[in-house]
Amino acid sequence: MDKSNSIFNLELAGEFKPDILADPYSVAKPPNASNRIKNYRKINAWENFFLSSAICSVAKSVGSDIEDFHVFAAITGDMFAYLYSKDKPCDSGITNYFFIPAVVKKTYAIFGYDCIYVSSAQIKENFRVVMNMIKSSVDKGIPVLAWGIGNFPFKDGSFGLLPEGSLIGGYDKDDMLYVNVYNRSGDDDGYIGIKNGLNDTKGLFFVGKPITKPDLRDVYKDVINSIPVLLSLPPTEAHVFGKDAFNLWADTLLDDSNFENKTDEELGGIRWNLHLSAYCMVCTSDAINYIKNVVGQYPDFDKAIKILPLFAQMNQLKDNIWSLQGGFEPPLDKFSTHEFRAKIAKILKEMGNTCEMIVNAFE
Repeated sequence: MDKSNSIFNLELAGEFKPDILADPYSVAKPPNASNRIKNYRKINAWENFFLSSAICSVAKSVGSDIEDFHVFAAITGDMFAYLYSKDKPCDSGITNYFFIPAVVKKTYAIFGYDCIYVSSAQIKENFRVVMNMIKSSVDKGIPVLAWGIGNFPFKDGSFGLLPEGSLIGGYDKDDMLYVNVYNRSGDDDGYIGIKNGLNDTKGLFFVGKPITKPDLRDVYKDVINSIPVLLSLPPTEAHVFGKDAFNLWADTLLDDSNFENKTDEELGGIRWNLHLSAYCMVCTSDAINYIKNVVGQYPDFDKAIKILPLFAQMNQLKDNIWSLQGGFEPPLDKFSTHEFRAKIAKILKEMGNTCEMIVNAFE
């Protein structure tokens, strides 16, 4: 399995150089004291790969005809990277945890634009220049993609880093930014006002100059070649991937100590953290339809043809869990029993074995 050509390569993390910054207002004052983009594609909560959803919104702002955010989820790796953690929910995909600017750059290229990457270090060193860049983009009607936004007001009254992708679509005096995120409706334009939000963001992405779009055939081939890499990523301190993810998920459900002596309220939270967040990621990946589309357009893609029945098997196993649970959420009275969770775990083990078969299909 050749990992060197994968569009998603963790070795790129920390090695990608940010772009040289140019202040768009270096010879003139910004034309507006405040501004916001009112008509834009908002991030949808059901599009739980939030970075990919945000990229789709940026693409629409520059006239892209790509309607389905899953196209971007395939390129970023969210669609194919099954991951699991006992410590944190996993429903927002791999891009919530791994910051790889090169992937975003390649994703912007498919709708015909260069991408200017600004690192967190650059934001701190050139704050006023970066603010002017944000204002310039908003004035053009193009939201700025933020990978994580700091000083976010959570519903429990606390403030902190929201790690998912978000859209900066407005500004106001005193460096107030208006940000569209997935989990809050915001004001009438879908924004939450945040001050000092750039302090903790991992990075910003601005639409640059138009470029020649890559051949979609090459894009699809890169995506297909990335699949075994994503399914066999080495474990981190918090996450495991592919077969290991499904096995840990199953073992967690089989461990009665995670579920014993809990109130219904406690069990409801545990059900989400240890089961439904990962299941949400599986349910919304749409990998099967993506690969069907690839095979339909490029019937000479032998690897895509080879893995199509395996992803159909993954899809069926996902549906088997749905049928067993009676929907997305299993009833708490059933979920509290070892016997019921064991049935789910058995299916998860099968999904893990199927992941291994997908990886082996590329050997």
